[in-house]
Amino acid sequence: MLVALAGAVLTVVGVGQGLVDDAPPPGFGSGFLLGVLAFAPPVVAVLFVLFGRAIVGAGVLGGAALLAPGLALVDGQFILDAVQAGRPEVLVPTSLGTLAPGFGSYLLLGGHLVALVAGVLAAGRAGADPTSDYFAALDRSVSTAGRGAAIGWALAAATVSIAGLFFPPFRSDNAFLVGQGLVDSPTLVRYGGILLALTLLVGGVAVAGSSRPPLARGMGLGLFLALAWLALPQVFAVASIDWLHAERGGGLWTLLPLAVLVAVLFVVRGDRARLDQRDGDLELATSPLHLGTGVLGVLTGITAIAAALGALVVVEGGAQLESYANRQLIPAGIVAVVLGAALFTRWAGAVRPAFVVSLAAIVVVGFASLDAAFTGTTLLDTPFDVPIVTADARVGAGTWFAVVAIALAGIAAVTAAVAGGAERDDVDLTERTLHTRIAIPAGAAVLLAVGAFAAPMIAAPDYTAPGIFSEFRFASWGLLIGFAAVAGAAAVAAFSRPRRAAALLLGGAAVVGVHLLELPMTGDRAEGATAGQGTWLSLACLVALVAAAVMAMTDRTE
Repeated sequence: MLVALAGAVLTVVGVGQGLVDDAPPPGFGSGFLLGVLAFAPPVVAVLFVLFGRAIVGAGVLGGAALLAPGLALVDGQFILDAVQAGRPEVLVPTSLGTLAPGFGSYLLLGGHLVALVAGVLAAGRAGADPTSDYFAALDRSVSTAGRGAAIGWALAAATVSIAGLFFPPFRSDNAFLVGQGLVDSPTLVRYGGILLALTLLVGGVAVAGSSRPPLARGMGLGLFLALAWLALPQVFAVASIDWLHAERGGGLWTLLPLAVLVAVLFVVRGDRARLDQRDGDLELATSPLHLGTGVLGVLTGITAIAAALGALVVVEGGAQLESYANRQLIPAGIVAVVLGAALFTRWAGAVRPAFVVSLAAIVVVGFASLDAAFTGTTLLDTPFDVPIVTADARVGAGTWFAVVAIALAGIAAVTAAVAGGAERDDVDLTERTLHTRIAIPAGAAVLLAVGAFAAPMIAAPDYTAPGIFSEFRFASWGLLIGFAAVAGAAAVAAFSRPRRAAALLLGGAAVVGVHLLELPMTGDRAEGATAGQGTWLSLACLVALVAAAVMAMTDRTE
């Protein structure tokens, strides 16, 4: 707690000292608000300890620490180029001249680092007597009641919150302060936002899946309080500054889903275990949402196949352009139809995790298809290179079907996540620990997935593939979502029951498998196309995921 308070002090002193030299004033009086947000996680943790809920307090520090690296990258923009930071609560530039970073910006980064250290200390039970109740509570399972429902809400909340990070936080009438979406943000803000998005997805599910409800509550609250440092000032800025306007919900779109998740963790995750036994067997509940999810899955697959069969770009009065990017939607659609139909059967609970993860394949290929369609209908040297309809070229039916398929995939994923709340995790009373025999190949798959989705799948003399770390385009968002789905599935699988772990890993294998088909199905788009580094890394990642799934299926522990 002392370390966390020290981190808050560094943050407040850094902002008060000035993040840049000779800084222009902020857009509104934000000093008090920033001070409250900086001290919120440690003060809330101290209050929980004073009221006898030390485990919840430790969780608050741990949850805040999860977001500290991403926030440090975002705030690091004040050192790299403060003019592009887009933070009206700190400063509003009055010119495009360079602003030299001040000593306060380094204190701010130090505050984030110290917050990370505090979370690590809390997780490591620093200073706790091995015979104390606090030490024991972090070792044993308190209750798993409601854990499955919480995981469903965590997936839904994280998905919506991440979408909020993608949107511009506000619309500005000031030419020197521009509200930018994540894809258009400066380098450190972009990668910090991507890290925040991944942390929210993986961390939110891990928190909701914890076998210790008090710790889960605290970590969920810590995630919310830490993200408020970035998002809440945006809300106050729009409310306080006349020339700033709300843009697609702004910070509220990011914060409100996490607030709902915290409420779910405090309400649904009860301390009393619920066990319904008949003849010694666990009675499993089947959610009625499975049927609706199955319908959505089948519709998603059919729409994806229709998108693959339609033209992305239509040329009026001339030779039609061959559509390549949407061809992979055929195998992606077939996977969605098969797994969606399986949700109508008695094996719906076992299939659901694979179904949720596999939907990312439609998003990966769908974004690549839209990228190709927009490129084919965009005139060069127009403002922002916006897609336009000309007399010569327009988007075809395949493009519109791809948009609908992506939307249906998102709805199906959220519905399936909520449906999972009625499954066996609701009554399973065993503590979930790391399964080493699954975690080793799953961890290797995560490392290989970085290259599989970031490296080019096709190498050709006159072809430049979209990427994550370079040549970032619209299709790159699909690659990011694909990587997040595979990495998240592998991480959760390492702590899941063997059967669920196998389903998650096979769902990730389906995503990588569809991605691996890019060269054989779309290689004709570039003359002299050969396998790029991404193809070989995707193949290795697929092998690692299947190996981990085999390990899970042969694991007899429950």
